[in-house]
Amino acid sequence: MDVSTQWYVVLTKPRQEQRALEHLEQQGACAFLPLFQREHITKGKRTLRAEPLFPGYLFLQSGPADPLLSKIRSTLGARGLLYFGTQPAVVSTLLVNDLQRRSLCNENDALYKKGQKVTLHSGPFKHYEAIFQEYDGAERAVILLSLLGQQSELIVELSELLQA
Repeated sequence: MDVSTQWYVVLTKPRQEQRALEHLEQQGACAFLPLFQREHITKGKRTLRAEPLFPGYLFLQSGPADPLLSKIRSTLGARGLLYFGTQPAVVSTLLVNDLQRRSLCNENDALYKKGQKVTLHSGPFKHYEAIFQEYDGAERAVILLSLLGQQSELIVELSELLQA
């Protein structure tokens, strides 16, 4: 990475952050869209959906003289750069690096995987082993616990689980 590159804030069209990201990357840009998991209830079922952490914005790494900066307004899904006065908004590299570590980039970063054995370290089922099924929001998990000869689905706080 060139020392003169900076992270700029790109304004996107409503709900077109992913489209803008894809088209910027097709032009050779290094762009980043921080995502998080939000729980939705659809037809009575809970589902997790990845959504932008900052709706309407994404980050673009570029040098100040990069010709790509002048093409942003014509990129599908993008409206342009965010400006403060006459200067484009620049974001600290440390902040973007931290967001990249915390963001949902892919499921491989998840702490627990479906089918993984876990141990409960608190609550009424302390020291019981279970099988991780799925995340239920940002703070809970669905596990399978063997009780009385059959597996029961149980929703617990993530803080109660340990990897077995």
